[in-house]
Amino acid sequence: MAEEEAFDAEEFQDKKKSSSNLKIKMETIIPIIVIIGVILLIVFKTNVLSGGIPLFEGTGASVLVIGSPSPEFVRVLNDAENKDLIKSLRFVTVDSIQQNPKERIKQYDIIILDQSLSSDKTITRTVGEAIKSYVQSGGKFILVLNSGIERPGDTSVIGWKATFGDIIPVSCDPTLYSVPSCKNTLRVNGVIYASRSDSKQSGYKIMYGIERVPALKAAGLIQTETYAVNPTGTEIAYIQDARSGITYPAIVEQPLLLGKVIYFNYNPGLSEAIFVNTIKYLK
Repeated sequence: MAEEEAFDAEEFQDKKKSSSNLKIKMETIIPIIVIIGVILLIVFKTNVLSGGIPLFEGTGASVLVIGSPSPEFVRVLNDAENKDLIKSLRFVTVDSIQQNPKERIKQYDIIILDQSLSSDKTITRTVGEAIKSYVQSGGKFILVLNSGIERPGDTSVIGWKATFGDIIPVSCDPTLYSVPSCKNTLRVNGVIYASRSDSKQSGYKIMYGIERVPALKAAGLIQTETYAVNPTGTEIAYIQDARSGITYPAIVEQPLLLGKVIYFNYNPGLSEAIFVNTIKYLK
């Protein structure tokens, strides 16, 4: 009987010791898990994997262009020198991806919505919501000028908020005579300047090595359409009209936990180096 009691006591001590060891192991593992989680969060928040520090060598991005871009922008997209950045490129209309848009766009690394050459600036609710979901899941989205500001057959929608939610970094507000700013096309002859007042990482990457476009005063001015939209995100560059001196946002980013949205308030085909930097940043 004494031997059985001794055996039980020994077994109890072994279980107690095992439980204690397990507790010690868990106390060691949990902080490691927390540290890994924090590191991953920092990686996503600081965009380390988006072109800043080359931890992993990546291939070019697959790009989907929705709409009808300007000839200058098409030339930049098709430039053979940029094939290392854009491994595949496809042009589609809004109608062609209307059926099951979430599935049709999810395979792409970058989506561009550019209806510059079209008088129709509409995008359907389902396609707009698909793009919003794509961005919120980590996708990269470029919006050009006033593309996607309306819905087909629905006069109650103007601007981007009703269709895209809060992912667009500019707003379309009423201007003189109550004309929405995204409907009032302005034609400017001017210069694009880097917004160096903001130290955000994205601004320095996209405008890296570029202070103004054209770089030299002797090169004259750029001619482009623009809109007096209100930036709600981070302004990366602005355009100044040479005649009036009025400035307008040129490039704006929406800060997001996942995904990235870059807005171009001018023809991006007029500044190839900036667009190339943008692709590198989004990658």
